[in-house]
Amino acid sequence: MTSMKPLLFIIMPFGKKTDFTGAYDIDFDYVYMTAIKPVAEAADLEVVRADEERSGGIIHITMFERLLLAEIVIADLTLLNANVFYELGVRHCARPRTTMLIYAKETNCHLMSI
Repeated sequence: MTSMKPLLFIIMPFGKKTDFTGAYDIDFDYVYMTAIKPVAEAADLEVVRADEERSGGIIHITMFERLLLAEIVIADLTLLNANVFYELGVRHCARPRTTMLIYAKETNCHLMSI
């Protein structure tokens, strides 16, 4: 019998982005591949980010399934990205106590009241 690993779903921007002030660039793929994914795998979690989905059909269906069913979700709020906030809202309605919020120290995200 094989045991299923708990699923950690990551909601964050993909690729390289510039913050809204233009002060710095963030490589979200690098953050994911060097910080989030290795730590999650070391904790024996199955980690998935939306751009890694290999299922056919409409991606939104798979994303909603992940948001609703994943044991843990991490949301990166660094850029105050509208898509990330929308996905976070969906997740919060379903399973708020198993959702973690992260953001870069240099952003103004810490000024928000969450």
